[in-house]
Amino acid sequence: MRNAPRSSPSPRTNVKARSTRFVGREAELAALHARLSTEVLVSVLGAPGVGKTRLAQEYALRHAEAYPGGAWMCDLTCASGVDGVCGAIGATLDVPLTAGDSAGMVAQLADAIAARGRLLVILDNFEHLVAHAHATLSVLRERAPEARLLVTSRMRTDVEGEAIVDLGPLPLPRGGADVADSEAVRLFVDRAGLVAPDYALTTEEAPRTAALVRELDGLPLALELAAARMRVFSTATLLDNLRRRFDVLVRGAAGGGPRHGSLRDAIDASWRALDPSEQAVLAHCAVFRGGFDLDAAERVIDLGEGAPRVADVLQSLRDRSLLAREAPREGPGDARFTLYLSIRDYAWDRLRERGADGEAIARHAAYYDEQASLWCAKADGPEGVLARRWLLGEKENLLAVHRRAFERSGPACAEDVHRAARVALALQPALTVHGPLSLAAALHDAVLGASGAGLDADLRARALAARAEVARLMGDYPRALADADEVRALEAQTREHDALVRALFTKTLVHLFQGRLLEAHAELESARGRVHADDRRLQGRLLTVLGVIRVFEGAQDEARASFLKALPLHREAGDIHFEGMAEGNLCVAQIHFGRLEEAREHGERAIAIHRALGNRRNLANCFSSLASIADELDRAGEAAAYWEQSIRIAGEIGDRYTLGVVLGHQGSHLFMAQRLGEARESCKRALVSLRGQHSMEVAIHAWLGSVEATAGRVDAAREAFAEAERPSWARERPANAAVIHHLRGHLDLALAREAAAGGDLAGASQHVAAAKRRLAEAPLAPPRLEVTRARRSLERALLAHERAPEDAELLVHPEGEWFRLPSGRRVDCSRRPLLGRLLVALTERRLEHPGAPISVKDLVARGWPSERISSAAAVARLRVALSSLRKEGLGALLRSHPKGYLLDAETPARFAERGE
Repeated sequence: MRNAPRSSPSPRTNVKARSTRFVGREAELAALHARLSTEVLVSVLGAPGVGKTRLAQEYALRHAEAYPGGAWMCDLTCASGVDGVCGAIGATLDVPLTAGDSAGMVAQLADAIAARGRLLVILDNFEHLVAHAHATLSVLRERAPEARLLVTSRMRTDVEGEAIVDLGPLPLPRGGADVADSEAVRLFVDRAGLVAPDYALTTEEAPRTAALVRELDGLPLALELAAARMRVFSTATLLDNLRRRFDVLVRGAAGGGPRHGSLRDAIDASWRALDPSEQAVLAHCAVFRGGFDLDAAERVIDLGEGAPRVADVLQSLRDRSLLAREAPREGPGDARFTLYLSIRDYAWDRLRERGADGEAIARHAAYYDEQASLWCAKADGPEGVLARRWLLGEKENLLAVHRRAFERSGPACAEDVHRAARVALALQPALTVHGPLSLAAALHDAVLGASGAGLDADLRARALAARAEVARLMGDYPRALADADEVRALEAQTREHDALVRALFTKTLVHLFQGRLLEAHAELESARGRVHADDRRLQGRLLTVLGVIRVFEGAQDEARASFLKALPLHREAGDIHFEGMAEGNLCVAQIHFGRLEEAREHGERAIAIHRALGNRRNLANCFSSLASIADELDRAGEAAAYWEQSIRIAGEIGDRYTLGVVLGHQGSHLFMAQRLGEARESCKRALVSLRGQHSMEVAIHAWLGSVEATAGRVDAAREAFAEAERPSWARERPANAAVIHHLRGHLDLALAREAAAGGDLAGASQHVAAAKRRLAEAPLAPPRLEVTRARRSLERALLAHERAPEDAELLVHPEGEWFRLPSGRRVDCSRRPLLGRLLVALTERRLEHPGAPISVKDLVARGWPSERISSAAAVARLRVALSSLRKEGLGALLRSHPKGYLLDAETPARFAERGE
């Protein structure tokens, strides 16, 4: 429901409420109120169209009662000089100015204002009067200390004691947040609803509205003008027409009487107030994209001999709110500036009118080409973190250079294509980590497909090797292999030895992920023959890639040795990216050996490196490894948190390969915890994500088959195991073969249960025997965690299956003195009352809420009812006690859960009655 218009102003104010409600800006209103509570002079500064006047009006309406002397709006748009300021204020306050000179008029006004006690005077649109601020505002401030002067301006007055409230655009939609939470969206939706009552922020409409408000920078004036067009336009049409934003964003005749009838009017007023050098710099700033620093500005903006320093002019433009200052970012460089898109489009038109756009574009391209090449060369060295941050921070400028190389009519010239190729290569380290990978591929496609101006052999080899790497990361293995082969075909024509080795690494990894281990070894050996013995960087990378092959082969000792040899080489070369990979792979290798603490140390070091680089793909993999460690240590809550982080990151970056692998690992852990529904969902999501691109699908199909078999869905289990065994190249990997061998035992047991239910006891016995043979006749397999986990799952399943029907329940003494296992074995707890108390609590929860866990806090309270224990000590004690219960035979029944612990809901349980 829209707010009703406020009542007409009282005689103590001339501030009128607008017919449309005020949306957002609550934080700014609070800041303004806080400032005016203590300061006489407060200036609200902001760019054209940002809503300074509306904020001041809203403040006056909300806080009128705080000003017994009244709240007054004085529009200074048409005022000039000290006399003009005095005349406007005098007319607003109804003070007849009788003094004969300017100083006398200011003094008379100051005395009149002081006599009224606490009042608010809003001096609106003061930017063109800043030169007269000391002659007017200083006097008013000093002689009327109870009054409050609220100035709206595009630049500071620099009067002593001036307090500043900077007003930026309305907050835009954030990634992952509800679009409707954005103040910019709320303003647009509110104003659009005035002219199009049927307009609503539906699920389909939200992304378009979010894109529109981002394109309009969140500027309230632009949003209101755009919303007014919703009488005849849709948001999709508005977006399409924003190429002509100054024609579209105008207010119709019925739009009322605002100061600016269009966005162009608002910016025009600021432009006319600039001196020639300020106009020239603002126009040249339009050549930048995504912000720029002082060094870039001084290299790209050319004002000619005798002109002011560019830095000084930038400061002036910033003071006038025509340049915005970006929030500080990590990495090299000074403070950065940016233009709102509307101001940039306006400035770009002025640059073209001057005929200076061509030279500005050329200087911009030359500067960023030079800088990108310098930083790209450092991306894999000791300054790699800084280099990658610079490349990421300047992505929009580099993309502009690449795009402009192909914007000329006719075929691009050789110089432009070569520059575009260098820019695409420079962006590779940033885009392969931060994405989007499709953009990286498109940049290389444009260069390699350019007609009329081919690349020389060196640049072509580098571009092909880079595109092959991108294709591998995207899962486009045919393209990756084709590009890598073309690099190899150029070997005789190019000096780009590094490009050839990188292409061979790409082929190695493609063959590896598709299970072709012999081909992977062959390509790596080919690369080894082309790496000089003293090239520490490439030698280290060779060892790391070899270690990855050994992991896939299950040769964990050799893998670990290879990674350990690689680490000092990576550190010596400053190759931090591969150092992080080696640490992460060492974490995986140590997990397979069961060295969980060492694995954690390597994993945490890898995470620190990947965080520094911003490599979220590798972060997701490391969190997955830490989840596995936590799960093996029976820390279910910690494991769940790591899984959540890993899956969230992989999903956010759109890396379906990483997401599939992580989901597959999670599925096996969920199955071990007998959370069958969640395990099924995780495995199925993993298979959809991988879609035939990785040999791990074989194991995931097998785990899914185990889930279905355990749930009694025999046909679905058969289908899953058939899929696991379909691709021979993947099944023949020793680890995969062992996983399938053990997990098929769950299908054997499901068939046994099915036969027993049908009265075929002999058949049931044969299926159980087949499952047991899988343990006794297991194939030789490498020491991999997934193999161990598969075997362990079958052992537990057999133990549960062999319980005698008459004993197939857990019987617990009501006071915890003893319990009887489903197997019939009785365990005495009379001398271990702690274990008895914990089991009673778990059993009560099992009977009251089957499948629901009891929290760690509640278990600690039941186990140690009269003790006060620190949280860490309590958790440690509880783990030891639960471990003792598992050793007494409850290992297959006592489950960990992210929210605590529970007894298996499928196993019957009850408290013993008197006499049992």
